[in-house]
Amino acid sequence: MEQGTRLPDVQLSDLDTAELTPLVRRALDSETATITDWQQERVSSGVGLGTTVYRLTGHAQDNGQVIPWSLILKIQLPIPGQDDPSHWFYWKREAEAYRSGWLDDLPGGIAAPRCYGIEERPDGSYWLWLEEVKDSIGRKWPLEHYGIVARHLGQFNGAYLVGEPMPTYPWLSRDGIRKHVESSAQAIEQLRDVLDHPLVSRWLPGDASEQLFQTWAERDVFLEALDRLPQTICQFDAFRRNLFARQAPDGAMQTVIVDWSYTGCGPLGAELVPLVIGTLIFFEVDLAELSDLDRLAFEGYLEGLQEAGWHGDPRLVRLGYTAGILRYVLGTVGEILPAILADRRDAAQQVFAVPPEVLLDQWAAQRRALFSLLSEARRLIEEKDT
Repeated sequence: MEQGTRLPDVQLSDLDTAELTPLVRRALDSETATITDWQQERVSSGVGLGTTVYRLTGHAQDNGQVIPWSLILKIQLPIPGQDDPSHWFYWKREAEAYRSGWLDDLPGGIAAPRCYGIEERPDGSYWLWLEEVKDSIGRKWPLEHYGIVARHLGQFNGAYLVGEPMPTYPWLSRDGIRKHVESSAQAIEQLRDVLDHPLVSRWLPGDASEQLFQTWAERDVFLEALDRLPQTICQFDAFRRNLFARQAPDGAMQTVIVDWSYTGCGPLGAELVPLVIGTLIFFEVDLAELSDLDRLAFEGYLEGLQEAGWHGDPRLVRLGYTAGILRYVLGTVGEILPAILADRRDAAQQVFAVPPEVLLDQWAAQRRALFSLLSEARRLIEEKDT
């Protein structure tokens, strides 16, 4: 979580049946449903964007029947310094995306939860009333399903490479990977002075800090290579916790993605980074499974691109993926280091359900794999330049 970001501490006691009724009727596709009872629970807080999520559940009567209903309320507070619509961390992006209608009909096997209403509150926050999506597989996915999700992401990205008009909405992020990486400049400079901190040394043991500083020094090599790749529209946050498997009305499997806060223009292949690496660093898969996950996701993504009509060089896709890992190697330093120095043990426990020492030890082990993938990106760049 970014240092200084305030989270909503919202009491929903002022909600009443009159306010909820039109939302529940939209959720139930009914014009006559009447709410009989309801309750609320806080689901989660966002990791870095001042977000709190609530689940509201209850019952309604309609045509003599008692029907259960549920809503997701996502509350987004204004964040100082993040008002530029093209900014990587633009705080209103998801609300703007829903307002535009673009999320209502996405290409490929990708979908967003239905939005039943958007409110701008007196405190400047946005309240998004969303569909609660249930996963048809369950909490733990077999690795093979990540290949299906990657295929859907390939269909989604590929559509904009072969004829689907590129959206031009001002709220889309632009140069997102570069901006995310550069947002860590101050933290990386500070890092040089705190390498002896006990938690920092656990996070970056041995020569890991030297590798990180070397990667920072040559970041433009990777970023310029990404800029030269075919550009498409990327969701940019499709890791396991944001993904739900759902069967569509026609029987086909569909991937529903929650949290569209980073969506924007980006390079081919970069969509695989959160799917593989984001899923790994949030411990939804084990490090021992990374090789298989990498293979399944890459193959699935290529298949989706081909189904969309893109038949380019797979090495371009591999470069977009491996070089795009710079987001997690460098971009996250600006988020992790302040949390370490502030001893944000509560954040580690809340988000990752482990003590910070355990978290940093596991991230240190994962980092070696990330550096290996960046080495692959270096080789691909050299091959492309020769």
